[in-house]
Amino acid sequence: MLTTEELFARVPENADVRPLLEAMYVRNGWLLKPMLEYLDTGGLPQYLVEVGTIDAALNTIKGGRTEEILKEAMKGLQFHSMEFLKLQMQFAKTGEYKAKDYDTVYQEVYSSGDVMGRYLDGLLLTYIAWPNHHKLLKWYESAFLASARPGRCLEIGPGHGWLARCQLLSHHSNTLLGLDISEHSVKYTKSVLAASGIDTARYEVRVEDARGGLPADAGVFDRVVIAEVVEHLTAPDVLLRSAVEHSHAETLFFITTVVNIEAVDHLFLFRELEEIDAFIEACGLTVVDRLNMKLKMNLKMEREAYEVALVCRPKPGATNAGRGS
Repeated sequence: MLTTEELFARVPENADVRPLLEAMYVRNGWLLKPMLEYLDTGGLPQYLVEVGTIDAALNTIKGGRTEEILKEAMKGLQFHSMEFLKLQMQFAKTGEYKAKDYDTVYQEVYSSGDVMGRYLDGLLLTYIAWPNHHKLLKWYESAFLASARPGRCLEIGPGHGWLARCQLLSHHSNTLLGLDISEHSVKYTKSVLAASGIDTARYEVRVEDARGGLPADAGVFDRVVIAEVVEHLTAPDVLLRSAVEHSHAETLFFITTVVNIEAVDHLFLFRELEEIDAFIEACGLTVVDRLNMKLKMNLKMEREAYEVALVCRPKPGATNAGRGS
């Protein structure tokens, strides 16, 4: 566990990351207490590098490092943190997600520029502000990016684009097709990739409603990422089965979802960890590695809550390539 004094002792007064760290750990310290408890002195140098990378990307896509830009980014983090706490308390009482209709979620969240600006800023910052998301990103790099063979990559729902960025930077020969239902997410992802200096010839990110499956001409992929998407759909099996059909026997999948964790746009509810395994199996995949992160909150809940990340491969015969088509 770190103290704020130990953290800032490692950061010079004139360091570029100082304003972001002060906004996080001084002005919003009550939100960041779990992150301080999670960090230690041994991991601090690497953590500061990660903060610097996200800080630099944010300032590039926002057009500068100003107090107003920083305030807006922090409002995004506050939105996710406070809305999550409020909704999770409600879920603990009802056992049901509040959102019921995808079209309503689309209108109120994904198609709203004002909402999505803060939504995506805040979600990106969770990688350096929430212990579970920080752990998730590190696991993505070690368990998926380091293991998957290079080649043609698909990401459904890239959102803020950070996983896509990591994907393209992990190997020089990787190319990417990113599909997202929100034009605001597409724009944000492209900005993140451009800010990272990635050649535009290596990726295509476009608006596409893939709920009913991938476009017929999508082709076959070597890597597939479907992160923070499953719980946002009413019938995620349709999408996942389609992605499997556009893979081959050695394709590696990275999938994340949640168990009993509420959010403003969560629709598909897993009540037990075992339900995720059955879902993945029914969609034609086999889990080869997993990360289960238990939610730690002082709430009395009927069932445990988890964030879950999976690395999967297609079952024999599940892909179009496996059927010889």
